[in-house]
Amino acid sequence: MSFGEQLQEVRRRNGLTQEQFAEALQVSRQAVSRWESGRSYPEVDKILYICNRYGVSIGELFAAEAPAAQTGRPAPAEASDDAAAPEPPKNSLFASFDSFITNLSPKSKWIGAGILTGSAVLALLMGLLLRGGNGNMTETIIWIAAVIIFGVTEAVTAGLVSIWFVLGAVAGLITAVLGGSIWLQVVLFFIVSIATLVATRPLVRKLSKKGQVATNADRVLGGTARVTETIDNTIPTGEVYIDGKTWTARSQSGAVIAAETLVTVIRMEGVKLYVDVPHDM
Repeated sequence: MSFGEQLQEVRRRNGLTQEQFAEALQVSRQAVSRWESGRSYPEVDKILYICNRYGVSIGELFAAEAPAAQTGRPAPAEASDDAAAPEPPKNSLFASFDSFITNLSPKSKWIGAGILTGSAVLALLMGLLLRGGNGNMTETIIWIAAVIIFGVTEAVTAGLVSIWFVLGAVAGLITAVLGGSIWLQVVLFFIVSIATLVATRPLVRKLSKKGQVATNADRVLGGTARVTETIDNTIPTGEVYIDGKTWTARSQSGAVIAAETLVTVIRMEGVKLYVDVPHDM
């Protein structure tokens, strides 16, 4: 089977939908669909995560993709006038960009679109400044547009990514209505935006932690695992078994932990678990 078919088989064997699989890998569902249809490949770190999390080897995933072993170099085919010209390679830059966009989560795409739109508005405003301005009405319209754009971005993402710019744009709008210079409008925009960001930073952190949802991988944190291979950070070696899967493991304290010992999962780093022996043992 091809890589895409093997990946689809791994996902189904673990009882996951494309949405659930995408959530565990922190990518969009469209990215998983492209992988399974053979139109693109995951990044190396995601391939390693899949292998460790779902108990499959890289060799199994790419069994049909790897070239067959050859005992000798085949003789080159004789050139002929009738031979068809090789197909030109695809635009690698475009393919890389397309793969990057596809692998972004929906939230990241909206955040990126909001940032680009906001940057365009600010660039337009600075262009007006360099040209000397076109009057109070134009400045007012630009600030109203900025308020709308930043507001829509915030409403769509619901992630506190542009609310500060909304308030900054409102300050710029008020200054424009009162007849303030464009320099003053821009300065107030940045001052109010930065001040609002600093003032609401504790609230943002609190909401971010509250809104975090454990993924399938995060659920092993705090759980009890069984050491299947002696954990020694100096070699390094070590594996643990938990939640039906075998994980690469390292000792949180640095101490050697013998096989068959029951340990607690302290933290996760990539596809590696850091564990420690419970104090009551």
